[in-house]
Amino acid sequence: MKHILLAISLFVLSACGGGGSDGESPNIDNLPDEQGLFTLQNIRFDARDYYQGEQVTVTESRHFEVQWVAPTAEAYRIDLYLSANGAAPSNNNKIVALKCGNETFSLCPNATGEVQCSVDGNSLACAIGTDSLGSMYFQEKDLSNLSFIIKGCDALNNCDVKTFNLSVQNDTGE
Repeated sequence: MKHILLAISLFVLSACGGGGSDGESPNIDNLPDEQGLFTLQNIRFDARDYYQGEQVTVTESRHFEVQWVAPTAEAYRIDLYLSANGAAPSNNNKIVALKCGNETFSLCPNATGEVQCSVDGNSLACAIGTDSLGSMYFQEKDLSNLSFIIKGCDALNNCDVKTFNLSVQNDTGE
């Protein structure tokens, strides 16, 4: 009888995924673009709140800070994109891909994250402290038609995308 109960227990546990955790973080590298329960909050540029679709004005050759709050401190992903002429976010216009949340991700270890970015000539680059995160060159001569896109996804494939119109002003030497 003990052998039958043991066999049934093992069968039930294997059908439920083994019944335990191996302690590893969920794989968040290949998450689909599904909208869901994950909502980015408090998107800020230079310590000022902005909402979906609003215009953000930055000065060429000067750093600006981008902050966000995710709905969880568990593992999540943040991707930053620079889009010209309404192009959808894709690997072609991705600037940064960060794994965040959870104490194992040292660059953004909790629900609140921030990066510093700058537009210099036809390039947008982002960093955290002295760690360069990525940059992207763009061919647009009219810098008033750019979009800065923030996409966050959790480990359960829930994603949120926020788009901001990015206006780049010339540095007047102030």
